[in-house]
Amino acid sequence: MQIPSSYQPGYKEALLTDPDLAKTYIQHTLIGDADADALIDAISDIDHEEQGEFIKAGMDLDEEKLRDAPREVGEFFEKIGTPPAWFDPQSVYPGCSGFHAYSDLFLTAFVTDIIIRGFTTLISQSFFITGRLTDWGVRRLRQNIRHLLEIMLPGGLERQGEGWKLSVRLRLVHAQIRRHLLASEDWDHEAHGMPISTAHVALASCNFSGMMLDSAARIGARLNDEERDSFMQIWRYTAHLMGVPDVLLFRNENEAKEIFRVGYICEPPPGLEAIAMTNSVIASAPLVIGIDDRDERDDLSNYGYRLSRSLLGDELADQLMFPESRTAGAGTLAYLRLRRRIQEIIDIFRWGKRPRQRARNFITLLHISMLKPDMITYRLPNRLHADAASWW
Repeated sequence: MQIPSSYQPGYKEALLTDPDLAKTYIQHTLIGDADADALIDAISDIDHEEQGEFIKAGMDLDEEKLRDAPREVGEFFEKIGTPPAWFDPQSVYPGCSGFHAYSDLFLTAFVTDIIIRGFTTLISQSFFITGRLTDWGVRRLRQNIRHLLEIMLPGGLERQGEGWKLSVRLRLVHAQIRRHLLASEDWDHEAHGMPISTAHVALASCNFSGMMLDSAARIGARLNDEERDSFMQIWRYTAHLMGVPDVLLFRNENEAKEIFRVGYICEPPPGLEAIAMTNSVIASAPLVIGIDDRDERDDLSNYGYRLSRSLLGDELADQLMFPESRTAGAGTLAYLRLRRRIQEIIDIFRWGKRPRQRARNFITLLHISMLKPDMITYRLPNRLHADAASWW
């Protein structure tokens, strides 16, 4: 195995903790997504708009339109259309309920910790090269939040559910960008391996599941064991839809955290691309929730930096060149947990139960994730760089 040079120092360290998992992770830094890549190759010479129409036909099970599409399109959707034997559609309900009880906290953790931490890996290279920073960052962050909302709705992961479709859409977008990067002089295959590799998609799924549960808990979310297990099953099936192979597909929360731990050790320290991407996320957050006033945006960004530093730790925050803060740290997280608990007690005395808070959370999340009709399409990026690509 020719280990990409960027991974070699971390791989040596990871071998000391879990050699089998470290080897598996590094092997998959060289691997793309065979099924999705085959579909993308098959439609590569087709008009941009018609590509989107064929993908929409596959999503909607439009057999008449699929007859006009390349064979690989129908084969791809047929293969992923049947859920694996281990997925029980009924198992998602406790996880959905737990998420929506604390969706405001999950969203906060998602933006200030989980996405930030994900971009400290080499996956930041792929996104940085495309040029999708603050201007496209707002749109992408809204799309990420919408995806999270849709998979956490009951029925969202059923074959015709929006969560199912958005998960598969992300998989195909990754495959298209991977194809562009492989053909580009901007990508250093010897140093970085496969762009948007299977290893990175697996690492992201572990981050969005097991790591997000912990992050949300640190700021006040309190899910019971059944809800946590169900939340993990939602993300396990989502990861399957996004192309994570069985060898890197976690079965439970502990496995997800272990895959993330070992994979993260293999990753090199954050570089300039990670610094640019993570600061872009913080800058985009106020725009996502519709704050136009400059002073208000600055205040919210400063708060985002403080909270992110508290969740990430000073060492990583310093590497990302986040502003120093005297108010960041364990005390900030303890305060947030206490504030949430006090609010829950007040709601119980005032309303007798918590669903009122849950309703407020859902309306807020729905508002933030609202997108114009053309902001999520089945078109694919037809150019590598954002400023040269058609709208997709």
